[in-house]
Amino acid sequence: MKELDNIQVVLCNTSHPGNIGSAARAMKTMGLTRLVLVNPICQPDDHSLALASNAADVVLNAKIIDTLDEAIAASYLAIGMTGRKREFTARLQTPKEITQELLSIVNTNQEVSIIFGNEQNGLTIEQLEKCNRMVTIPGNPVYFSLNLAQAVQIMCYEIYSSYNPDLTHLKDEKQQINQHDVQHLLNNFRQLIKTTPYNKNEDLTMRRLQHIIHKAELERDEADLLHGIIKASLKQINKANLDE
Repeated sequence: MKELDNIQVVLCNTSHPGNIGSAARAMKTMGLTRLVLVNPICQPDDHSLALASNAADVVLNAKIIDTLDEAIAASYLAIGMTGRKREFTARLQTPKEITQELLSIVNTNQEVSIIFGNEQNGLTIEQLEKCNRMVTIPGNPVYFSLNLAQAVQIMCYEIYSSYNPDLTHLKDEKQQINQHDVQHLLNNFRQLIKTTPYNKNEDLTMRRLQHIIHKAELERDEADLLHGIIKASLKQINKANLDE
């Protein structure tokens, strides 16, 4: 994920050390590791590291810089995260809307800064004027309250989900049945049907069962479950016939 290394998350005037750690955790969960602290009111401490959990390295490697100008000097895009709606004529975008432009920039090995303001007041007007893109997170207009780490998480999630939408690493490695297995299952179904008073057209029934099995894309353990049910049913039917 080297392209994501071109993205830095910039926290301005952060007032609580726990928020630094929580933001770092939110970042690393989504593949981002470059954290910049601009003129923080508090310094990272043990509480920051505790809330960062396994993202403590992001906190420990964070750059602490005096001014926003210095922090974003090398950035092609400087994205200001804001809840302000009226102070600017610049178009506000959502995280989803900005993501494709952002990724196209980092894919050319250019730097992008995503800038978050102080927990209480957000980015100041002066700080936002230094940004060339403005992004707002949409939410309930009646009640909308995100803490700093939540805002970082949402933005980083949009980036990562567009950059790497592959979920195969989350799926169990299960083996689907092959055509030989399908026929074996169908033969067992046919055997079961023959022991019942079911009087529909047998060949048509088997074709429909085959269609159902193909459509279901059964995995090995699912087929084994059906085999087990059929086997138990046949055993019970045969026992009943012997008792008669």
